[in-house]
Amino acid sequence: MICSLSDFPPLPESNHLPVCLTEGKVQYSAPMFTNVHIYTTALSSHPHIVITNEMLHPSMSKEDGSKVFLPVSQTLWKKLQHTWYEKGFVPMLEVAAHPRENQGFIVLEFVAKQMLAAIRFASTLHNVVPGYKKKVKEDLMVSQNPVYSSSNIRCLAWHPHCTRLAVAASDDSIRVYLDNSQLTPLLKCRGQRFVSCLAWRPLCGSELAVGCEVGVLVWHVDPNSVITRPSASNTQLLTRRGHTHVSDLAWSPQGDLLVSGSARDQTMYVWAVGLDNAVPLKRVGGGGISLVSWSPDSLKLFAATTNMVFRVWETCQWNADRWALTVGRVVSAVWSPCSSLVLFAVSLEPVIYSLMCSQTAGVFQEEDRRAATPLIDLTPVELDNGERVGGEVSSLAWDKKGRYLAVMFKQCDIIAVFMTSLGHTLHVSPCCFIKGVANESPAVISFQNNFNDGANLTIGWSSGRVQYFPIIYSELESHDRSYGNITNYDLPNVSSYASPSAFHDYTLN
Repeated sequence: MICSLSDFPPLPESNHLPVCLTEGKVQYSAPMFTNVHIYTTALSSHPHIVITNEMLHPSMSKEDGSKVFLPVSQTLWKKLQHTWYEKGFVPMLEVAAHPRENQGFIVLEFVAKQMLAAIRFASTLHNVVPGYKKKVKEDLMVSQNPVYSSSNIRCLAWHPHCTRLAVAASDDSIRVYLDNSQLTPLLKCRGQRFVSCLAWRPLCGSELAVGCEVGVLVWHVDPNSVITRPSASNTQLLTRRGHTHVSDLAWSPQGDLLVSGSARDQTMYVWAVGLDNAVPLKRVGGGGISLVSWSPDSLKLFAATTNMVFRVWETCQWNADRWALTVGRVVSAVWSPCSSLVLFAVSLEPVIYSLMCSQTAGVFQEEDRRAATPLIDLTPVELDNGERVGGEVSSLAWDKKGRYLAVMFKQCDIIAVFMTSLGHTLHVSPCCFIKGVANESPAVISFQNNFNDGANLTIGWSSGRVQYFPIIYSELESHDRSYGNITNYDLPNVSSYASPSAFHDYTLN
């Protein structure tokens, strides 16, 4: 019997919101009094984060810009340079082609008009090419943020070793929040557009990798600096031809290598960032790379594609086990702390699967290759208040101790949290539901890496609010408690489970 959402305790009938979990009990509070400090002091130094609309920098139309700024006298070349820097190449051509803006340079006006006409003609061809629009949409679909286009928050990332949180907003600016600090560095530069993922470098307090339209930007943020707006000179651009719109990033646990994947590129790159050197890893089939995740022991790398193929790489000889689905694609994956198990969710199916991985370094052994096994049933259920929870998964998050698994859904505003216990057997049981205030949806979820009092689930809501949901427990507390409706997943004897017909495993030499 696998765990399901029907086994969860119900939400309260009132509009009270879950605030934290202490002493094995979920604490609820009214929306206007959601103060977690009433129940625990573990978050006393954590920053209060709300990304409001006033903090964002919306793009202004030409009419708005002309009303806000007084006209100044400047040369045409200065005007073109300023427009190119602030708005890009095409707006610069539009200025050069405008009779009242180009200050009588007829030749420049003619050349600019011809270039604009060529660009528009090329855009028209792209729009009529079959599959082009689908490909453009796919770049946003691979994001684990189900409300990417409408949320004030696009993604967030905790530092592996300290209380430092990076939050990317919808205007592609990134704010870095530190504990016990009034300074909030703002990271923004030209080219940092369509930010999709963030990743802090392990064993380093100042490097943040950003996946965006141009490739990978690595920011060097000095935590001791009083400068709140670092310049573009603090960035390093990692790019290769065709490797744009980076979908996901993953640092190795030692911080020496960075892996990047793009939904538009079948090649995955392994970067030695300090040397600006990259090794391409390409396999035929599967489409672009939508998801990469390094195992905690650094010996394996999970890589999902935009198609029905995903691979588990071993990072010594860089060989890969190739797996195929019959429907959908992998949308999210998380490793167990022991690196022997990976949990993943597939689009078009309300199920979380588990996959046993090789315990040894080097090439995967035949006896270590298993079939993926259904672990959690996420078929939608209706709650007592009429809300429905469940369905397709958008994102998974597993805390570093392997005790709590959070699940965010594609078309549901409620987050499900499961209790898990790792040993010779993986136990899974229902814990609680988490919902936000009215008219806000969860955008991103992540567990804080250095939270020593238990587990701190961090939720970025579409309204721009960042919520901490601490789960407090002592070291003496274990998961030897009595479980109801448990899923038992026996790690050593995975092969005893029936292999789902939807999965076929084979090695690619």
